[in-house]
Amino acid sequence: MTNAKSHAEKRGLLIGAGYFSDFHLDAWKRINGATIVCICDLDEAKAKQAAEKYGIADICTDVSAALQRTDIDFVDLATGPAARLPIVERVLDRGLPMICQKPVAENFAEAKKILDVAEKSGVPFMVHENFRFQPWHREIKRLLDSGVIGHQLHSIHMRTRMGDGWGDDAYLGRQPYFRSMPRLLVHETGVHFVDTFRFLAGEIAQCDAELQQFNPVIAGEDAAVLHFRFANGGKATWDASRYHESLADEPRYTFGEMTVESDKGSLWLDVAGKITVKPLGESAYVHDYKHSKIGFAGDCVRLCQEHFLEVINGNAVCETRPAEYTKTLQVVEAAYESARLGQTVSLTNPTRNSEHSQRRVVDLSLVVSNDMSGVEITTAKRLEVEGWNATTLSLYSHAGTHMDAPRHFLTDGNTLDQQTLAVCCGSARVVNLAGTQPRHAISVDDVTQALADVYPGDRLLFRTDWHEQFGTPEYRDALPRISIELAHWLVEKQVAMIGVEPPSVADVNNREELTEVHQVLFRGGVLIVEGLANLNELTQPVVEFIALPLRILGGDGCPVRAIAIEYSPSRFANSHEVKS
Repeated sequence: MTNAKSHAEKRGLLIGAGYFSDFHLDAWKRINGATIVCICDLDEAKAKQAAEKYGIADICTDVSAALQRTDIDFVDLATGPAARLPIVERVLDRGLPMICQKPVAENFAEAKKILDVAEKSGVPFMVHENFRFQPWHREIKRLLDSGVIGHQLHSIHMRTRMGDGWGDDAYLGRQPYFRSMPRLLVHETGVHFVDTFRFLAGEIAQCDAELQQFNPVIAGEDAAVLHFRFANGGKATWDASRYHESLADEPRYTFGEMTVESDKGSLWLDVAGKITVKPLGESAYVHDYKHSKIGFAGDCVRLCQEHFLEVINGNAVCETRPAEYTKTLQVVEAAYESARLGQTVSLTNPTRNSEHSQRRVVDLSLVVSNDMSGVEITTAKRLEVEGWNATTLSLYSHAGTHMDAPRHFLTDGNTLDQQTLAVCCGSARVVNLAGTQPRHAISVDDVTQALADVYPGDRLLFRTDWHEQFGTPEYRDALPRISIELAHWLVEKQVAMIGVEPPSVADVNNREELTEVHQVLFRGGVLIVEGLANLNELTQPVVEFIALPLRILGGDGCPVRAIAIEYSPSRFANSHEVKS
């Protein structure tokens, strides 16, 4: 396809001619391969004004009539968030690809209905979530992926001050319906940054939110501080206010200043779109890239709509498709729930957030005794002699349930005292491989059949029920293990930690395999816990996992007390004895 408009161009219907639709129409005018042929709005004057401005021949005031046109290939829904579901259903029934402006709906329940309908239809549907397409965010993502400042994200901090909501006439000039929204800042603006943080750093596991209202003439919150923890251990903060002003000439260009810190450096985004990079120990420099003053916020609307065009032409997978965008909305809901409860809310274990919840702790550790290889426990002090009881422990560093440090197989590997503890605790997924045969090399297919997919930052607990062989020769000599293929795949998937039931992830009687599997995992940044037990007692696919090593200087490994925590609704939650 050439850059010039051609016979293959897609023809679109735009529904809704309000404030932000102007940015949509401006972008469509400049995009090769697509053109808007009709504008539909209940307000004929608005539709006519927009059509005249952008040279569009046809207007309509009735959605049903507009959708009967035979010359449209897609629909751009740019109405307000109210009462969208019937429109979406009509569009999808016609089999027309659709891009839908956010907020998707006025509340999560309605948005979920729309996204579920779109997902089930099989028709291309994209949420017009344009912030992730801002050129600085695309470039920061590229820099993170390239490892310029490392591969282990530590933190993202975004400070937003829009200054458009501080007077008695706040929002009247541009979007007056903001004044009556019961949820404003996070629902309308914060959703952009939730989605952008997910784009930059992966899935969000926990959320903590503090919301405030400074302007008494509005219904919702206009200031917030949101703290997020990613599944990969990194953190993010969005510190925002629509009430307070920025020093920026254009506060709605980048919408604030961002700092990103990783294991090998930092980068900064300023209010003018400049990105400064500073690798650790090196001089800072301004990173050269292109960003535009045309259109809205770096021309992100055009970039967003070009992605939609690639999707409907079959050249890209939609980044904000219903299943993906639902995850963004779930984080937004978690923020409001956190503010309401005054506590951190888990995204990976939602039942933990109930005000009436209880937890169940499952010990995943083998019992340490003199019967265990590598263990010697002797009496050091006796109550009847010295006045207290004490023992002397002699422990092989890889006895029983234990953690390996990279130094175990790498000359220059980190030692236990250098271990990042954030990886040692957090949500973990159970890979149910119960019934695995002795000596079986666990494959990628085994894992994908159990979990469907694996994501960056995942902690994986491999259930094989092999702990039942503890005390027999087979426990060590016939163990199922991680295959070489799987080890490389886990690294490629950026898994953070794996826990296994056998005493090793590899065949202890095959030195070559033993070394290679450990080295592949260690060099790929995968933490290893071995000798787990009782995974068969877990009842949930995702648990909170904790296994902390002793802080041994130069340690290559040590026994750990590994536990899993499952959260479930309290047995009193529905009782009439509970008072509201």
